[in-house]
Amino acid sequence: MYRAWITVEQIGSPIRRHHKQRETLIGLRLNRLGRLSVLEDTPETRGMIAKVGHLVRVLDRRVEFDIDAFVAAIRGEYNASVTTKVVNGGVLWRQFEDAVTAYRTHAANGERQITERVNELAVAKLLIDDPTLTWPVTYEPGFLPDGRKIDFVIDRGADNLYVEVKTVHPNTADTDEAWQKYLARRGKHRPNVNFIVQKDWMGGAIYGNVFASRSHFLDYTREFETRLAAAKAIKQGPGILVFCGNGFTWHKSHLEDFADFYHQGVHRDDDAFALMEAEAIKRKGIKLLRNIDHFAYLRRRKDRPQRAEFYWPVRGPRLMVPPPEPLEST
Repeated sequence: MYRAWITVEQIGSPIRRHHKQRETLIGLRLNRLGRLSVLEDTPETRGMIAKVGHLVRVLDRRVEFDIDAFVAAIRGEYNASVTTKVVNGGVLWRQFEDAVTAYRTHAANGERQITERVNELAVAKLLIDDPTLTWPVTYEPGFLPDGRKIDFVIDRGADNLYVEVKTVHPNTADTDEAWQKYLARRGKHRPNVNFIVQKDWMGGAIYGNVFASRSHFLDYTREFETRLAAAKAIKQGPGILVFCGNGFTWHKSHLEDFADFYHQGVHRDDDAFALMEAEAIKRKGIKLLRNIDHFAYLRRRKDRPQRAEFYWPVRGPRLMVPPPEPLEST
């Protein structure tokens, strides 16, 4: 449903270089200084560009989205099951249709809404397809006195299962400003941790996206904690916060670092953002309730209806080292 195109310019000569570099340039429809080539942005194209990165540069990237084909695929994947097997599933489906309408009116406003709704649909289907969950799944039940909602609630008789879905998809522009922020912040990493990016290969954007994602993890966690506390006061039960991403702007390992800090109250020794997050928590006087029982990770490409990966509970790999001293009082 998505097709992306990149414009590549040749800025160096393959003369006196290995003949395979000239062959790669020809594969990119180049082989003359200053020549431009418009190519579909695929892993194969990116691989060729990487081989001759010193001879070419990417000027721009253009994305085409076939909304009709995408909506048809979403309907085939989710409509029947979510609207018939999820209590209030029709509400979630109408929200998806409203997001599609918003996209047709103004693509920039509607695209994020579509991504968020499809991620919720993906989690809904995951819940109703889970053979261990034999109880009804309800979307946004209105049981909190203040009117706030939790995405999915499963009444298991003795307790409830509370599932919240959040999409984390920052979009940092690859600018000089973004690069300068990286240069300023890398000095605030732990000395034993390196976060290596290159300016010419979207380094500012890559770092900015991971940095912003970590901030979103904390903000969404704090917001869910308050609703979860109100829900548990009515009926006890575990809470799961599902973070959804595309696998490019941030990775599961980044959520693992945050999850370990949340559950243990101390940052991992190999957590690149430990010092900055600890300083921000102290400066803002943040007190985490730590009532969220599990974090989960859902990866889905924006142009694909189905999830590519789902993993829970998210925790980092165990390291055979003593834990660091607490960085915040709980």
